[in-house]
Amino acid sequence: MALLMLTTLDIVAGLATLTLVAIIYARQLSSRKYPPLPGPPGLPIIGNLLDIPTPQNNAWKRYLEWGKKYNTDAVQFSALGMNIVVLNTVECCMELFEKRSSIYSDRPQLVMINELCSFSYGTAFLPYNDVWRDQRKAFHLEFHPTAVQKYRPPQIAAVNQFLCQMLDKPEGFLEHNRFFAGVIIMKVAYGIDVKDEDDPYIGIGEEGAAVISRTIQPGAFLVDVIPLLKYIPEWVPGATFKRLGREWSIAALNMLNTPFEAFKKFASSGDTIDCVANSLVESFGKELDDPEYREFIIKATLASMYAGGADTTVSALGTFFLAMTLFPEVQKKAQEEIDRVVGTGRLPNFSDQSSLPYVEAVIREVSRWDPVLPTGVPHQSTEDDYFMGCFIPKGTLVIPNSCGMLHNEQDYPDPFKFNPDRFLKEGKLNPSIRDPTTITFGFGRRICPGRYLAKESLWLAVSNVLATFEINKSIGEDGKPITPNGEYTRGLLCHPKPFPCTIEVRSSDHETLIKAALDS
Repeated sequence: MALLMLTTLDIVAGLATLTLVAIIYARQLSSRKYPPLPGPPGLPIIGNLLDIPTPQNNAWKRYLEWGKKYNTDAVQFSALGMNIVVLNTVECCMELFEKRSSIYSDRPQLVMINELCSFSYGTAFLPYNDVWRDQRKAFHLEFHPTAVQKYRPPQIAAVNQFLCQMLDKPEGFLEHNRFFAGVIIMKVAYGIDVKDEDDPYIGIGEEGAAVISRTIQPGAFLVDVIPLLKYIPEWVPGATFKRLGREWSIAALNMLNTPFEAFKKFASSGDTIDCVANSLVESFGKELDDPEYREFIIKATLASMYAGGADTTVSALGTFFLAMTLFPEVQKKAQEEIDRVVGTGRLPNFSDQSSLPYVEAVIREVSRWDPVLPTGVPHQSTEDDYFMGCFIPKGTLVIPNSCGMLHNEQDYPDPFKFNPDRFLKEGKLNPSIRDPTTITFGFGRRICPGRYLAKESLWLAVSNVLATFEINKSIGEDGKPITPNGEYTRGLLCHPKPFPCTIEVRSSDHETLIKAALDS
């Protein structure tokens, strides 16, 4: 047994080494005519493996530092033969992801999440192929700006439920954030009504989203760098990732299949369900001849809604509560605007959106101040290319430094200050100040297809919480306010760590309003 184990590892290690050497040599030949983009020098074979910062160490800041050090807006480095380019400016992203989208719209095929964890169906993870195009078409049919308006009633119902949970258990606000996001997605996607936080469908979505956050970061698992490792048997020492992949694939397949099977059961009973699943089955599905492929595309599109939407909404709401705790003057100003425009006899609704510019500015600052994705999901080039007089080889990972762009002092002066007024001029939204969501939702053909629904849900939740609750610092045993440290759990996706605050309904009239809204 020991001899067999050694032989297997020797073969895999030898093949991996030969593959890396061949890749590096081929790229050196291709790039002799043009230099690479500026960046830190690397070591033979491993490149900059020891220099690459982790998300926990605010990688986006290091990328900005490299850009300044090497006087470049696009930084290039490598790790074990993998070529990586980080774009630090919007202009670079527009040039590559928009103008050259035909060769910069692919995704790196990460073995851990796509193959071992069975998440290859996810729209965000698919290569740039026909399956991806069919899913994007399905998304567009249901989530363009006009189409999403038909899903406003379930969003309003979810917000009313959210407010009542806040009223009953304000200290659980972070859990309520997550439940709120799940309720909207399950109702909009499948027509499933979620009543409580122990609902099994919420659990399925939560488990799937958790696996994604653990595996999506390139290089998080060695098998993503050396794909040949996927052939190592699970019992080999050091192959724990194989066991994890097998276990986590259960969550991925549950996310794909279980809610859709529930929808089909509802539909077969003759009940009319106004949801994305029903719409796609009745319209888009008829455009595809193969019934098995048709069902797969629909299921994958629906599951991708949860994979792409739940964590991002939860993170943004968490940042909102943190900001309101730390900056009470911002909260007060937003509440004054709501009271003036909406009054205190009803809750804000979508018809108020254009009349509440300061509330919109608060949401934009939440998106900018500590974004959900500090560095966007990596793209991958499908052809050799030349940019700024430098060579970018085929297969390069190209990463937008979202947080770096959102903390650009030229676009956002004093960028680490939470200041919604930066987006306003003479009491109105200033169109000359870039909306952060043009960065946070990605670029080009890989821009988030559910962004309009996500923006509407966030606006409705934030405006209603501001209208009905006061968020303040908790008081410690010494009688002094406790200032949250503002720490985040950082990975590809970021969430505020639990922090103390007090959340109280603004008045008895507001409490009555919340309860009446739930019963309506």
